[in-house]
Amino acid sequence: MSTTLIESATAVAFGQIEGELAQRAAVGKDAAPARALTATVVAVGPPDRLHEVVEPLHTLGRTGAIRAILIPQGPSEASGAEVASNVVVLNGLQDSFIDNAVAALRLSSLPTVIWWRGGPVEILGNLIKLADRVVLDADPPEPGWACAAENLDRAAFSDMRWTRLTRWRALMAQFFDLPEVQAAASDFTHLCIEASDRPAASLFAAWMQRELRWDDRVTIEIQESKRHEAITRVSLTGTIDLHLRLAKNAKCVESAATAGQSATSRVVTLGDESVTALLAEELRIRSRDHAFERALTKVVES
Repeated sequence: MSTTLIESATAVAFGQIEGELAQRAAVGKDAAPARALTATVVAVGPPDRLHEVVEPLHTLGRTGAIRAILIPQGPSEASGAEVASNVVVLNGLQDSFIDNAVAALRLSSLPTVIWWRGGPVEILGNLIKLADRVVLDADPPEPGWACAAENLDRAAFSDMRWTRLTRWRALMAQFFDLPEVQAAASDFTHLCIEASDRPAASLFAAWMQRELRWDDRVTIEIQESKRHEAITRVSLTGTIDLHLRLAKNAKCVESAATAGQSATSRVVTLGDESVTALLAEELRIRSRDHAFERALTKVVES
């Protein structure tokens, strides 16, 4: 990939973008016609964090019929607009013009999803006003989280870290379907999360705190993992011990509950955790994720 993100892209004037997209669709040049599109996805972030999203957006453009807009934020060797299939790249755009460019190019009758990969939160604040949904995906995430917490009434929010935790959260929630775990819900005293991604662990812990309405009696401990996966182990202990542990192949999670001499366990696949699959999952969601909002608020307030 070049400094303009997509080597095969065609340079066009800003005012010619719509015409170029329409022409590509008309000749079947790997672009869907506007009537077949389902959403606009706007990926914004530093250039080095946008390279890895090009292929997922191309894939979803072909299979999910989205219009993708890539906006590298900050100093750039390239300038001007480029088009490749249903992907538009806006290089060298001044920060103050980003929201206006998005407003001009988004499909106004369809949902607009902002995929926030980082940058000044002032830009995020302006983009939130144009968004139906904001998918946070910055590193570090804390500035974006704080901005989102202040704007929860303006758009629906999620986070790629939260999406990666979906199976972990589901497995923990399933423990509480067991009558004996429900009965012991007030007896848990210690939550230990082993993670290489501390923000992800903080989100998981905050989710449990808010959903189970814990007070200070439950001690929360986040341990550094020697593995590179975001979360490798979750243990909740009390009169009953609940354990989730990532398998060595990093594709499955072992779920185990122990009460005295009684123990049950099973192994569950994590499913497809590729960036393309995670974004596709986000695009299927239209409503607000209140559990995420509560967890996010708890993390920001901590």
